[in-house]
Amino acid sequence: MSHFQKKKIDRRSKEAMIRFLDDHYRYDTMRSWNASTSYAQCIKLHTLGLTHEQIMKAYDVIQTDIWDELDVLIQDFVIEMDGAYTIGINGRSGGYLVLLSCEWTSTGYKSYCRTCSRRNYMSCGNTAGDNACGVCRATGDKGRVNYATPPRQLSVSSAGIDEERDYETWSMEQLRARVKVVDAFDSACDDIRLAFLAMLDLDVVEETIMVPQKRFVLQASHAL
Repeated sequence: MSHFQKKKIDRRSKEAMIRFLDDHYRYDTMRSWNASTSYAQCIKLHTLGLTHEQIMKAYDVIQTDIWDELDVLIQDFVIEMDGAYTIGINGRSGGYLVLLSCEWTSTGYKSYCRTCSRRNYMSCGNTAGDNACGVCRATGDKGRVNYATPPRQLSVSSAGIDEERDYETWSMEQLRARVKVVDAFDSACDDIRLAFLAMLDLDVVEETIMVPQKRFVLQASHAL
């Protein structure tokens, strides 16, 4: 059963759409001192309808890197929104999902080295031998090559969304567009909740990871 999603919004009714947006839960985009808010969902354990046994298991599960797994669902949402919106995690214990605006921006890199993978802000292939890597010095077939598709990064804004909430002045098209985004956000939050619930069926095991560490030591000189 869906936890976050409400009944289907009648997008033919201006009143229904305004009520949906106006009544939607909101939370800070950064910290309370930032005074910026956006549409949000609370995902604290006590709000998820868990049994006592599930809550005890959930405390074990959240000790793991759960967002490494759940981030896939956030990226799916970003793709669905054509890079215009993403989902942020906020709150002292990460108990809130918040709708944030964003955009794809260029990293500026135009080429990379086929040997050491070092990226470069300059393109190459304009003249013979201009693809030498400035780091490993590889050139020719082992040197730099231009990106077929230049890499980009997601630039996320912490600005609030619809803080004025002057929906009465919006056109039907504007309301439908915003309802579509917020409704998709709610669905994505629901998917994240369900994915987390599925994690409760997994076992949490402890692993010991050996981390290489550099240090300085003394040794006898071999110089004659």
